[in-house]
Amino acid sequence: MWRRGGTSAGGSHEAADGPLLDVRDLSVVYANGAHGGNGVDLSVRAGEIVAVLGRNGAGKTSLLRGIAGFLPSEHIVVHGHVVINGVDLAGRDPMRSFRQGIVMVPERDKVFAALTVVEHLRLATRGGQDPNSPCMFGALDRLRGRQAGLLSGGERQMLALETAFRNDPKLLLVDEASLGLAPVIVKELMSRLREIATERNTAVIAVEQDASAALRLADRLYVMNHGRVVWEGLAQDATAADLAAEYLGTVR
Repeated sequence: MWRRGGTSAGGSHEAADGPLLDVRDLSVVYANGAHGGNGVDLSVRAGEIVAVLGRNGAGKTSLLRGIAGFLPSEHIVVHGHVVINGVDLAGRDPMRSFRQGIVMVPERDKVFAALTVVEHLRLATRGGQDPNSPCMFGALDRLRGRQAGLLSGGERQMLALETAFRNDPKLLLVDEASLGLAPVIVKELMSRLREIATERNTAVIAVEQDASAALRLADRLYVMNHGRVVWEGLAQDATAADLAAEYLGTVR
């Protein structure tokens, strides 16, 4: 079933369980007056994967950065509510968000080129855990001594997600995981991301332009345009062709 605007397709389930994250009326206003988000409502439960789709400039990354707390430190105004575990983090700094279990994997600059894979794992692994434990993305185990700058695009994305999960997030924000990757790599990456999130009961919000990748990954979808949510619904009720024709343009 296709839904426009603010009625959640998973509403009855959310009423029973309650969302881990509840974003209400979130607006992002840049110094020039442009809106990166305009009254956005979004929720996600523990263990659920939500994909946010839209063209370039639709407000997807602004939404993630508003949730994670990066925008106020850049003097960008955030209005509304970002409630996780009952705590409203809107306008708070990223460290406060991190302490509440929010971890973000950005679109670019997600690994340190000069550091090896194992050095990334040591930096990311929290106290009491073994940085030498097997990687959740198994392909990284044979690459532990290699510098991140020498990894392929898919391997760098796996490393970014691996380090994020080693911070034991309650909510993982992922910006354009499929960007620049071959379709076969995207399929493998999305499949493993879903497995890990399910195993660890981690909520995920994944920003994507690739509707096909999002449909493989997500339980529910939100589509943004000009800073607003213009469609939301269950992934099983949508097709890439429908989304592409009405909102997104060409899908890979």
